[in-house]
Amino acid sequence: MADNILENLLTFIYTLGHWLGEKIVELIQYISGVKLGQEIVDAIGMLVILTIFLAIAEVAKKAIWIVVAIGWVLIIVRILMMMIG
Repeated sequence: MADNILENLLTFIYTLGHWLGEKIVELIQYISGVKLGQEIVDAIGMLVILTIFLAIAEVAKKAIWIVVAIGWVLIIVRILMMMIG
């Protein structure tokens, strides 16, 4: 069952990457007028997916730092309240 889930996930990622690659190649061809080969479609699509994952990770990283900073501020406020009485 785990193999089937992994296979379906990888198939989905590949299909999504291929579709994104086709759209980007079509856009490049439309803008530049240069005919690109189909062999570049999958590479572009996979790079788009990796870029999206990296962007999501970067946003999540910033959000985590904000949460940690707020946590430290709240802890310091709590310690100061305990010290004051």
